Amino acid sequence: MSARPPRLPRTPRPWRQAGFTLTEILIALLISSIGLLGLVGMQALALVSTQTSSVRSLVALQASSLAAAMHSNTRYWVIGTSTSGFSINGTTINDNSNQLGLTGSSCDFTTYPSSGQCTPVQLAAFDLQSWAANMNRLLPSYAANLACTTNPRNPLSCQLDITWTERYVAMGRNTQNNSTATGGARRFTLYIQP
Repeated sequence: MSARPPRLPRTPRPWRQAGFTLTEILIALLISSIGLLGLVGMQALALVSTQTSSVRSLVALQASSLAAAMHSNTRYWVIGTSTSGFSINGTTINDNSNQLGLTGSSCDFTTYPSSGQCTPVQLAAFDLQSWAANMNRLLPSYAANLACTTNPRNPLSCQLDITWTERYVAMGRNTQNNSTATGGARRFTLYIQP
């Protein structure tokens, strides 16, 4: 029998490298950069979406506050002294009775008019003017219209429409060419029964 010679330990070959090549590092950097750019784009889209939803929430809250003001002044809105509607652009109020846009007495609880309590018309004008000033501060490009039923047999019901212009970032080419996806006129409608 012939004996096998003992195995010698392997020595590393000089042409083998222990580590990464420059090409592998560059490919890893490229993939990481693309991933980071995607994260930055998603972050920008998230910020814009947050702002858009914030504006829409503000509009809904402001509409609810006007409805609450109408509910608190039932002597004007329900009994029949109210106007059939009005429109507001910025801080300008236009109604068919020309009473809601008149400035004069303040119905603020800290400063009462000289005659004592405010009349229902003065309170409605004060509420609308305060609401219009707040809306104009929050959304300078808004407009509001209120249309109420005038049939005395039916309970009074009103429809409040608020419009504003909104613009936000498009995420891709398809949404970039779509004007409804990248902004434009928005509308919020609230039905009110004072």
